[in-house]
Amino acid sequence: MRGTAPSTSATEDATPRRRPVDRVRTVVMTVAGSVGLACLLAWAAVAFTGLSFVVVTTGSMAPTIPAGGLAITHRVSAAELDDGDVVTVPRPGSTLPVTHRIVAIERVRGDAAARSLTLRGDDNTADDRQPYVVRDAGLALAHAPALGTVLVALTSPPARGLAVAVVGVLVAWAFWPERRREQTT
Repeated sequence: MRGTAPSTSATEDATPRRRPVDRVRTVVMTVAGSVGLACLLAWAAVAFTGLSFVVVTTGSMAPTIPAGGLAITHRVSAAELDDGDVVTVPRPGSTLPVTHRIVAIERVRGDAAARSLTLRGDDNTADDRQPYVVRDAGLALAHAPALGTVLVALTSPPARGLAVAVVGVLVAWAFWPERRREQTT
């Protein structure tokens, strides 16, 4: 028949429309959950693979790894190292390790597992003063400029406090009871 309005089924009328705030809530919770999952996966990768993150604080390895760069290292025995590898080893007399390139490797008499490493930063004109005698070292597998600075900032006490506050607000928002609109007929 002409002139009549199209009919709608009862199921179309009964389907509630999503409010914009519900869509925003879904997006925010999905992003927050994804970030949380990424953090858990990064932690698991470090915990179960033996990888470590090393923040380079000086410019001695520039331009390869500039100050503020991040190196991902894996612990290997000294016998597996080669000239040209970038390694992280303990620095005698310091709590901070050194990350430099191997320029020479020598066996250590009386200790088949140990090696004496002569290291030099890529931006340095001379080798480090003393060789480093090690049984194992952190072999740099990958590196990225500036990510070390970001990692240090994210793990600072103010950033941790802010992260806890944001997560608390998101959890409260996600589970806050909704006020139902009364339908007028």
